[in-house]
Amino acid sequence: MQFVIAAVALAALSQVASAIPMARSSSAIKPISGEMTTMAAGFPIHDLASFEMLTNFTSGGHGVHADATAAAFPATLLLCPSLNCASCFAFNMASLPINQCLLDTSSTFSSFAISQPSGAGLAPFRLFVGPANGCASGAQTTVVNECFNINGPQFQDFALLE
Repeated sequence: MQFVIAAVALAALSQVASAIPMARSSSAIKPISGEMTTMAAGFPIHDLASFEMLTNFTSGGHGVHADATAAAFPATLLLCPSLNCASCFAFNMASLPINQCLLDTSSTFSSFAISQPSGAGLAPFRLFVGPANGCASGAQTTVVNECFNINGPQFQDFALLE
């Protein structure tokens, strides 16, 4: 039992030591339109606590990779101030920079969804969401066409990871 605890602690410390924080984007990320959308209101609803929590994760290069994003998109990121994705701001995910911590200062969010008509998924990409802490901690998902409620404080940071 002590060996298992020591192995887990060593693995956790090795991840922290090799982690590279993401750059915070200075560019303004704006919703597709100024109006809220209800396109995710009919999605199945889940608790975000079912995803692995991350701390100090490593990210790759920065910038938009048009050749890679074409395979996973079109997809729309829906950030929602209320629970159950009832009314959300929509962002075109193909225009989001890759591996950059983004902060939306216009609102805090209680739920989110990724709308993708094809339902093909985001691979090789992942969506990260977290509290306003420079993407130091949070959770990630690749699931599309489902709504996720935040279990705990609302979030403002998000990133599209490759």
